[in-house]
Amino acid sequence: MPLVVAGIVFLSLSSIWGLLQTGPTDRGAMRRSDDLGHHETAVLEDAKDAHWEFADRASQYRELLDVQRDFVVRRLADGRLVFANRAFCEAFGVRSDALLGSRFEPPVLAEDDHSDAAAYDCRGAQLVHTQKGKRWIAWDFQEIRGEHGSVEFQGVGRDITVERGIERELKEARNQAEMASRAKSRFLASMSHEIRTPMNGILGMISLMRDTPLDAEQRTCARIVEDSTRALLNLIDDILDFSKIEAGKLDLANKAFSLKTCVAQAMQLLAPSAAAKRLSFTSTVTGDVPEWVLGDEMRVRQIALNLLSNAIKFTEKGGIGVCVSLLEENGDSGRDCAVAIKVTDTGVGVPAEFIAHLFDEFEQSAVTRTRQPGGTGLGLAISKRLAQAMGGDILAESDADQGASFTAVLRFDVAERPDSYVPVAPVSRLPFASEVRVATDIVMDMGTAGNGGGFNVLIAEDNPINALLARKIVARAGGTSTIVGDGRLAIAAARETLQNRQPAFDLILMDVLMPVVDGLTAAKAIKKLFDERRNSGLICPPIVALTANAFAEDRERCYTAGMDDYLAKPFEAQQLHEVLLRWMPQRAKTASPAA
Repeated sequence: MPLVVAGIVFLSLSSIWGLLQTGPTDRGAMRRSDDLGHHETAVLEDAKDAHWEFADRASQYRELLDVQRDFVVRRLADGRLVFANRAFCEAFGVRSDALLGSRFEPPVLAEDDHSDAAAYDCRGAQLVHTQKGKRWIAWDFQEIRGEHGSVEFQGVGRDITVERGIERELKEARNQAEMASRAKSRFLASMSHEIRTPMNGILGMISLMRDTPLDAEQRTCARIVEDSTRALLNLIDDILDFSKIEAGKLDLANKAFSLKTCVAQAMQLLAPSAAAKRLSFTSTVTGDVPEWVLGDEMRVRQIALNLLSNAIKFTEKGGIGVCVSLLEENGDSGRDCAVAIKVTDTGVGVPAEFIAHLFDEFEQSAVTRTRQPGGTGLGLAISKRLAQAMGGDILAESDADQGASFTAVLRFDVAERPDSYVPVAPVSRLPFASEVRVATDIVMDMGTAGNGGGFNVLIAEDNPINALLARKIVARAGGTSTIVGDGRLAIAAARETLQNRQPAFDLILMDVLMPVVDGLTAAKAIKKLFDERRNSGLICPPIVALTANAFAEDRERCYTAGMDDYLAKPFEAQQLHEVLLRWMPQRAKTASPAA
């Protein structure tokens, strides 16, 4: 008997549903039937109760699905619908009874399988036409087993129109921000050139003026103008550096250089500032620090200069100490090393609450309560990012009563001394105050040359002040010069020398940005002119780029165009003089053109 009861209880839902569809009279007759016993009647009553309980739960479940805002549908393997909730029916203006058994599909206007619907655990998105207009629906389908073991698919569709609209706005805002960033970078690069061009004339003319007879007051004024111009140049360089780092366009060199000499040169440059404040200036280099490493010497020096200049700026008594040590060596070959450059001062220090913000850009004002104001607040931010680009970092420690220390950790590959390196005697030290003690001698190779018979230079420069500056430096070095105002005239002048219409040029100083024909195009054309006549034995004179475009990629463009050397504006009179010595060592005068 229990088996009979179980079998009846677990009748299929369709059988129970059919049973319950019989009319009241039939059911009454069934109960009056003499063929059914008491137990069978009880079983049927239990089945009836179970069915109504099941039907009640099914109704509650459907109500639950119908109040959902998401679309819920269920299909057989052949695509026929067996269920669709109210939200689905209302969205597409169809009745539930008309949908069941059909293969109805929403009218799809577009699909996006790679959309951001994945962020909502969905497999794809469809743009469909609904009673409320066009809506983006993200669908997620799951394979399930039906009542009789058949394969069915249940889909849940979520309206992500609002989310996609927000995402589209964010994407557009991001694109606008990136465009603005690129425009800013282009603007800064352009302004760099425009600012550097007149500054070149200012610095150059001051340098020449200080080499003339001046009384004490005039010399003081000239020095102040020069110092102010250099401060402005440093400010411009900081802004351009930060802009380039922010744009992710920082390229680091990877050449062998002497780490000890690099740090010592930074100390040599700032030793006069320390002496002026009567601060001690000492350095220590541990014996395990490699002499030669592979890296960007200019950027390492920039980090050291930033840390040292900050220490001097915020220290009124005591001194500055520099310690260069080896932190670790990694790798089987031991060629990879981490070096720490620690700068310690005895200044007023930095409060603990400000240390976390020291390396944020434009945060200089945050420490004005304890440290003197000055600068843009970019120096430490740039230095930290440079250190991170070298696989390291910069850490700060401070005690409000005992000064501060900044440690730059930089990672290098150990290198061998370059074959081209020729050691020379160090320059004599300047007569600084006795407190100034620089531990490492600075190697400065200023070049040597013999006195010769003079030389001829073509100067292609559209700025008359810079052209005059270059002519004066050439004249003081013992040469003569011809000035042209654009690249087309430079090409014409070179052609005339090939036709023996004027004396040959020994050197060409070529500005890059010029009207009519730019310097890069002019350099290529001049090189081509001489290449076409190489059988005549004529050799193209060296072409030196003089440009206010000071980025590494600008230098590479000059070399690619066939130029032989590069000098960024603003340049010192001494720097251009060294270029003349480098290319004409036997004919340029060795005396410095500036005081």
